[in-house]
Amino acid sequence: MSSDTLNPPNPKEGEEQQPDAANNDNNNAGSISKKAAKKEAAKQQKLHSKAAAVAASLSSATSPDAPDPLAAHYGDVPLEELQSKAVTGREWTEVGSLTEELRDRTVLVRGRVQTVRAVSKKMAFLIVREKGLTVQCVLSVCPDVVSLGMVKFATGLSRESYVDVEGTVSVPDSPITGASQQVEIQVRKVYCVSKAVPTLPINIEDAARSEVEIDKALLAGEQLVRVNQDTRLNFRVLDLRTPSNQGIFRIQCQVENLAFCPLLGRRWNHDFNTGGELI
Repeated sequence: MSSDTLNPPNPKEGEEQQPDAANNDNNNAGSISKKAAKKEAAKQQKLHSKAAAVAASLSSATSPDAPDPLAAHYGDVPLEELQSKAVTGREWTEVGSLTEELRDRTVLVRGRVQTVRAVSKKMAFLIVREKGLTVQCVLSVCPDVVSLGMVKFATGLSRESYVDVEGTVSVPDSPITGASQQVEIQVRKVYCVSKAVPTLPINIEDAARSEVEIDKALLAGEQLVRVNQDTRLNFRVLDLRTPSNQGIFRIQCQVENLAFCPLLGRRWNHDFNTGGELI
């Protein structure tokens, strides 16, 4: 047996370095994966801390013992503030002038609460009416903007209460079917100027319903509330708020102003507005 068979030739220099190169590649891959894992862990920790902060702010708002930092942004207007004082500089925007041109602007409107719809503890909708026109107001819980207490206060408002609503005008993606104006108010402040009784003797929606609608519902097997004439007369102040009566008296007013009063004025007639007592 020869010495070459017993002693195989030594591997070449390049062949000796191949296992070392493979080990280096494995070490590099391991270090990269560790760095990526650390980076991902730090990212998850940051997201977890942010979510915990939001949850803590919401939980503090829900706690009955914790004071609401936004308590000054809602509530009943004190009587002394309703009395005549110096000019405050506040300007109210009419509901009828709320259009898409006012997008992202802050407005202050005053009107009556026509409907209240609570979606959840954190979201509610108000329909505010002024001069027969309506706008949808949205309250959604947001830290440092809208609190749970504000949403609870808004959902507790009785219909036909007189309120001040301040917020930002927004344009929804889909058309609004429950209000006349095609914009929304993202509410930031809401105050009750004059609170209505919790239960009204008649609802404006029922009083505004025509006999044609009631007859169609009966044919379809549905039953709607019919407000009788005596009930309308007993609660005339509510019946006059229906769209039909508003239209009737607006036409009557314009006829008097444009035709009847000028005619009487040309004939030297005078108006006398008597007080509560006749002298």
